[in-house]
Amino acid sequence: MKRTFMLIAAVFTALVFFSCGSNIDSSGWLSNLDDAKKVAQDENKRIFLFFSEDESDGQSRDLKEKIFNTEDFLKSYTEKYVLVNLDYSNSRYDTDQKNLQRDLKLYELFRVPATPYFLILSSEGYVITPLTVEGNDDADALRLSFAEVEPAISAFEESLAKIRTGSKEEKLAAINQICETTNTEYFYHLSPLSKLYLSLDKTNETENYLNHLIALANAKAEDYFLDNEYEKACEEFAKIAKNKFISDEDRQMALFTAGRLLAESGSQNLNKIKEYLTQAYELNTESELGGQLKIMLSRLQMYMEGEGDEVPPQAQAETDSAEVQSETDSASSQTASESAANTAPEN
Repeated sequence: MKRTFMLIAAVFTALVFFSCGSNIDSSGWLSNLDDAKKVAQDENKRIFLFFSEDESDGQSRDLKEKIFNTEDFLKSYTEKYVLVNLDYSNSRYDTDQKNLQRDLKLYELFRVPATPYFLILSSEGYVITPLTVEGNDDADALRLSFAEVEPAISAFEESLAKIRTGSKEEKLAAINQICETTNTEYFYHLSPLSKLYLSLDKTNETENYLNHLIALANAKAEDYFLDNEYEKACEEFAKIAKNKFISDEDRQMALFTAGRLLAESGSQNLNKIKEYLTQAYELNTESELGGQLKIMLSRLQMYMEGEGDEVPPQAQAETDSAEVQSETDSASSQTASESAANTAPEN
């Protein structure tokens, strides 16, 4: 069976508010996503997330002037949405460094290709769908764009309702449904759902345990990669190999992933790379991956003895990992290390 090393992640927050509600004014645009999620859960609203770069992006400026900052827009859309604008103008590097660093991480984690960029999120922060808005759109065109994604939003919210109040079986099915329909770019934000899944299926009755185990590892690893803590990131994949519910084949892949990613990160901890790859190889020396691992370990040893030019897993990454990944996940997206290398707005 093909396995999926998913890169997912999200914020599943089943918060119970013991106060009368938040004191955050949601009648206009907010600039803090965490605040927006609190309000959205308190007021049972979705989140409309707008990434902009006003000082250098004319489309962002024009859309704000024509549509997003108008009284009609704010009055109409705040009925269902908490509005969030994260702006990445260069002046923030001088005036708002602390909050900018927080928002730059979000730029990475939401895979923003360029500004302006728009996402519709659930109140928990799960990505429901991107929203296409062109620079020359007017209010009518925007309404049409929202109408076109409404069926996807409704289906997503039906699944969320089952996760909140359904039976165990309904919750598990709904979590899988959301994971299957969510674009792989946004898997990171679904990791709390995977955590819930594992708590409901503790003995792997559904035989989908591994996918969600990997989802959590990917999310944790991505956080570590973004903080340049590469060894901790790779260790998250090595931990998967210790789980009693997965096969030796999957253990081998997990340890191979840990070793390969550590090598690709440029780490000079060659002993740790060798440890991961050796453990992977010893699990099954006769598998196809075992054959590749044998070659990689031989080249690694040569490098460690000063006879090679570069760390073998790094040199072989494009060829070896491509073959292995095609077996394990033909539909997977970026690895944690690749996604952490995405380019955020430059100063």
